[in-house]
Amino acid sequence: ADADADAEDAPSSDSSWRFILIADIHKMTWFSWSNYTVNKNMKSYSDNLEVIEHIYQNYGGELVVSPGDIVSYGSIKTISRLKELLKLEDEDISDEDAVYLAGLNAYSTTRKLFKEAGYDILLATIGDHELGGNEGFFVKPESKLPTIPKARQAFGDGFYRNGDSGEFEFEFDNQLWFADDDSTSTGVGDGDGAVKPRPLGTIYENTSYAYVHKNALFVTVDAFETVEDGSSDYINLEKGLGGEGAVTCTVDGDGEHLEWFENILRKGRDDPSIRHIIVQAHLPIIQTVQRYNCSGQFFDYGEQSIFWNLMNEYKVDLYLAGEVHANTVTKTRHAGSDLVQIVSRGVGYNNFLSIDVSENVLDVKIYNEIGNKPKFNAQYEESGHLTIDKTAAATQLSSSGMLKLLDLNSPLLIYDFEDIVPLGTRQVPGFDSKTSLMATESVIRGKICKESMYNNGQFGAQYDAQVCNILPVEGRDGGYGGYFYGDNTRMAVMGTGPFSAGETISFGLWFKTWQSKRKMVITHHSNYWGEGAVIKNGTKDSLTLVLDRGIPVIQTQPSRKVISTNPKNFADGVWHHIAVSMPRKSC
Repeated sequence: ADADADAEDAPSSDSSWRFILIADIHKMTWFSWSNYTVNKNMKSYSDNLEVIEHIYQNYGGELVVSPGDIVSYGSIKTISRLKELLKLEDEDISDEDAVYLAGLNAYSTTRKLFKEAGYDILLATIGDHELGGNEGFFVKPESKLPTIPKARQAFGDGFYRNGDSGEFEFEFDNQLWFADDDSTSTGVGDGDGAVKPRPLGTIYENTSYAYVHKNALFVTVDAFETVEDGSSDYINLEKGLGGEGAVTCTVDGDGEHLEWFENILRKGRDDPSIRHIIVQAHLPIIQTVQRYNCSGQFFDYGEQSIFWNLMNEYKVDLYLAGEVHANTVTKTRHAGSDLVQIVSRGVGYNNFLSIDVSENVLDVKIYNEIGNKPKFNAQYEESGHLTIDKTAAATQLSSSGMLKLLDLNSPLLIYDFEDIVPLGTRQVPGFDSKTSLMATESVIRGKICKESMYNNGQFGAQYDAQVCNILPVEGRDGGYGGYFYGDNTRMAVMGTGPFSAGETISFGLWFKTWQSKRKMVITHHSNYWGEGAVIKNGTKDSLTLVLDRGIPVIQTQPSRKVISTNPKNFADGVWHHIAVSMPRKSC
């Protein structure tokens, strides 16, 4: 059966319309250096075009929203390597001009690609990869920090300026919705009523912008800020801030940028013709969220940020983000607000969302890729549904599947040993192989693992565990326990984190052991530290529970430990329960 047979060409109501959401595409880097032109015979171009055309023809949509990381410049570690790919390593071209040329090629080609597929309007967001990737934000030789201004200019020029017209005007500058404002205004600091579609005169004038489509206001925000003069890396472990070199993830630090944002929201909320306000930026704000194969950047201060408070104050309906390559839907905890954060996965068009917009309802569906190929299948099935209904005085939310609202008061990860199944029995989104959308084996520290244990917590299949050599044994209450023996057993999770930004964590488990002469890692929320690992000062912490010859120890880094002042040895062959809880954020 055709998986798309029930796909609709248009929303169900004549008064409604639709847009498409695809986050973190990561497929447009190739266009940076392919002879600087669109070559329709180019494999990468045709692969992308086929999928985007399929989405347009089967699911419609009047525009596409993309919350960052359309390219993957973070995978190009240095500007020297970028020049090689551009075939400019022997030419006298500055790093800044090389970055601008690559970005201009990639973004202008991406824009043409979407137009050719049928989408005339693409609302793209700056992500860390557009600026060079967060590894490039650190102060070091060949840092990408000096090229960030040119990266921003390339983004605006490639996506939203039409050089063919000779005027090179920004595409959204002449919207009628802004026409009643003073034409000489910058939109920042010019008094009441002075609102422009971009924060002119700021470093964000090429990357933050507002766009009105029918009854909806879209606000796209560049949420990356260089700390002070960018001369030193920034991390504050006490407050859970920074950690991305000299660039941090915030909107709060630039007063003019924030003022422009509030002016836009105020104008939208005061206009009765605007029924919905939708904001997009690259990074999640509400923590915690599902994460997969990503750096897991986060918003400084999160739900306590001025940026988030403004969205709640002005009754924003949706906040759209990417970055984490996984799907999580969470409702705000602010009283009196119904703001919903949707963090979504779109890597290689593996998922996409359709949002039907009517007078009082936002109807969201997510589609998951299926098919026999590891990518570019152009086949989808509906895998989740979210409805935000503002018809009555109290907004009604309903959700299911991959868009089910996250209950932050329920366990995210729950594992037992009742069933150990072949790996690939159910799909872990993104966990593919070279030949299939679903991997059937995984190598974990030298051991090939072909089995899986389901995660029965809120985060579901994305955090299924990959395991090998776990022996089912008698458990505590008539069920099963898992026997981990020697150096043969593995249990790990492809989903990353999911904890970050110093958010409070608690977990517990039952165990019994008689090993009083060796050290065992019980849980570890990070990449493998490795034997003899030395983590430099300022590195982000990772919460780890260790049994050191039967005594429980908490480690946050290899050399940083917390041990009970009255330790007890649990290597007695009896079942014990350990609970680990953080008393406060960033402790």
